[in-house]
Amino acid sequence: MKPSVEVGRKRRICTSIGAAMLIGTSALLLTACNDKDTKAGPTSEAAAPMGTGQPGETTAAANGQATVRTVGKTGWYDGFDITVDKATIVPDQYGGAKVRIDLTYKNNTTDNKTLSENPYLQVGKEVDAGASFDNPTVPGKGSAAGDITTSVQKLGDAQHLLDTISVVYGQAADNQTTIPLQADGKVDSIAPKTLDVNGTLVQDQTTIQITGGTLSPSYTKNEHGKMDLALHIKIIGGTGISDGGLNIFTEYFSVKTPDGQSLTADDRSPINELLARSQTIDNAKDFVDFVVPAPGPGTYVVAYDATKGASTAPTFPFTVS
Repeated sequence: MKPSVEVGRKRRICTSIGAAMLIGTSALLLTACNDKDTKAGPTSEAAAPMGTGQPGETTAAANGQATVRTVGKTGWYDGFDITVDKATIVPDQYGGAKVRIDLTYKNNTTDNKTLSENPYLQVGKEVDAGASFDNPTVPGKGSAAGDITTSVQKLGDAQHLLDTISVVYGQAADNQTTIPLQADGKVDSIAPKTLDVNGTLVQDQTTIQITGGTLSPSYTKNEHGKMDLALHIKIIGGTGISDGGLNIFTEYFSVKTPDGQSLTADDRSPINELLARSQTIDNAKDFVDFVVPAPGPGTYVVAYDATKGASTAPTFPFTVS
């Protein structure tokens, strides 16, 4: 079933992907041929086929009428649940056709957000360089509709054309999400995981409470095979803090990964707080972010050290299954 779509502000982003972009393919002259190679677009080694959705029926064209295929498949990318709702092919009077793919973007963050980059259409082994994309700005925790449009100069078998098309998010050097329109095609995507983790780190007058977290693929460019481990923290100041307060910075946090790596927190989610005497800082956006190797399960040990090694750092271990 197509999820309800909230009415929200949309910013139309209509672009055409150049031939030099993506996987170095030449511009595609899109035709519905009898090529039986319908393999989906490039996939990520870090990604597992975990997409959801049961594809529905296809309404076949009759006497030049539209062909509509209910897709109903969901993948995840850049803070969004992305559902390909349906695909429509409308023949024109010149033997070609218009193709439209309708999508729903569900924003899982608390901020108004637009997808960081356009997807692209892969048709067989080629990239459609002429496709245009309408990506909405979605309210925090809201949903909005988007679409992808393209055309073919010569339409043969509309059903076969739909079977060859995949919607792809991310480049080969990134963690990708691929959603095929073929009825039995599997979504190649990883769902973000919510972590039930709670722990406390105490150093002198500073108490750090870990109150939850998430583990998701990194969608930063060129981080294929990396995951984002984000831990939400609450910061509590002691009665002995001086009048000037204490600074709490990102680099005070580190983690030891299941494979033995020691990693400092990444500035992509910066922590920069001034903690006063007896103050509690519980900011919904205070996440300590670590870029860890995929796939991510195992035991992690997080540490907090504002003394830069001058004293023993408190640690807290937790396991991701």
